[in-house]
Amino acid sequence: MLKIIKQFHLLYCVLLLWIPSLVIADKELPLDAVVIMDSSGSMKKTDPRELRKPAAKLFISLLGNEDRLSVVSFSDNAYPITFLTQLNSERNKNRSLDATDRISSKGIYTNIYAAINKGINFLKKSQSLERDPIIVLMSDGQMDVGDDAQSQALREQIKTELIPLLQQHKIKIYSIAFTEHSDQTLLQEIADATDGRYALAASDDVLHKVFAKIFEQSKEPNMLPLTENQFTVDPSIREITILANKKDENSQILLQSPNGEKYSSTFKSENLKWFVSSSFDMITLSKPEPGEWKILLSDNDNKAYIVADVKLRTTFAYNTLSYYPELSIDTWLIRDEETITHDTLLDNLELSLEIEHPNGEIENLTFKQANPQGIFKVVYKPSMDGIYSASVIALSKTFQRQQTFSFRSVIPIQPEPQPVTEPVITPEPEPEPTSNEVEKPAEEMEQDDIAQAMLIFAIVNVVIIFLAANGYFAYRILKSKKPKAD
Repeated sequence: MLKIIKQFHLLYCVLLLWIPSLVIADKELPLDAVVIMDSSGSMKKTDPRELRKPAAKLFISLLGNEDRLSVVSFSDNAYPITFLTQLNSERNKNRSLDATDRISSKGIYTNIYAAINKGINFLKKSQSLERDPIIVLMSDGQMDVGDDAQSQALREQIKTELIPLLQQHKIKIYSIAFTEHSDQTLLQEIADATDGRYALAASDDVLHKVFAKIFEQSKEPNMLPLTENQFTVDPSIREITILANKKDENSQILLQSPNGEKYSSTFKSENLKWFVSSSFDMITLSKPEPGEWKILLSDNDNKAYIVADVKLRTTFAYNTLSYYPELSIDTWLIRDEETITHDTLLDNLELSLEIEHPNGEIENLTFKQANPQGIFKVVYKPSMDGIYSASVIALSKTFQRQQTFSFRSVIPIQPEPQPVTEPVITPEPEPEPTSNEVEKPAEEMEQDDIAQAMLIFAIVNVVIIFLAANGYFAYRILKSKKPKAD
């Protein structure tokens, strides 16, 4: 029994080590990203409108000036279109955006091994350069190089050779299965082993949402919460990028400012950039006017990413002292990299935590009032295995912020109770009675006890009488010696 308990305890400790002990939102490290896209001939059927290209452009456009990016196409082998390039100029960003247009659908095979290996070669030095390395891998098929035995061998080599390398260099893989015929098991296994994320894009018109989610999971940006496609801009916001989903290909999305003016994709302004695709529009607005903005004629699930002087920061850590992992979440606001502790901004600020369970169930919690250090706290205990999505939402009349993140929960396995076997105790043999220790019947033993009690009672009475008599005689002697009065 003790051995079984020790084994389960060891398994639990291993699982806790696998869970990130501390995750910090609004990451400081710049990103090194390799976007690897399937260019096999089957993509003509699975992505006939080539929507993976604008979806990749969305992801690239959301990256910051400090981030670096490479675009790789793969079929029978992996073919770099651009090498790691820092997106610190319009020229470099445009080169990366144009690279996605060069991805074809002419390849014959699907060499996932070569694709991942190329990504590792690009990113194996990123960690030493204090950069956060990730691979975004999208495929619509199985590992295939034209020979079944070789394909299977390479599939096993991904597990035995490439995954350990990914773990060694702390490279996360965000894998996308483009159809249900993709090698979903392999793509998910790679993502799980590297603490990345896996997604199934069941149709081409949701692919941009998958790339947006990858951006949120890898960069954890500040956002504005949207209520019925309406959001509040405060004076600290310097830039906002809106992802507006279309109801259909012919939808024309409009943006309404606080003064009621409406903008469309044909509006020309130095402060406005408008990218149009068949499934979404991406709108980037510099120096937006403070107040209430609205997205008109769009579908739901829109996003508003911001660059601002006042940011929401979040950290969460697992309490590994508890048998069941407990998540302690802290959140606060910063201005100029300093925590805001005393400000009217905090007076009427309400913070909540929205958690989506792995099964899709939604749960809401409320943060406690900020402590003197300006930190809001809440504790959450996951109840099931899997990946949780969470959003911290800060609201007041004139100020709004949102930050999303995800975490993986592994609930430790409780050992099944084992039947307890009572130990067999062999009684020691009683010594043989001696000639003076002959066992008596119970009645005789009871009579002996009564006799002993009566004897003790008699002795006590004798002692009492003796003491009383001595006391009396002493009294008489003392009285007789007392002198008489004249």
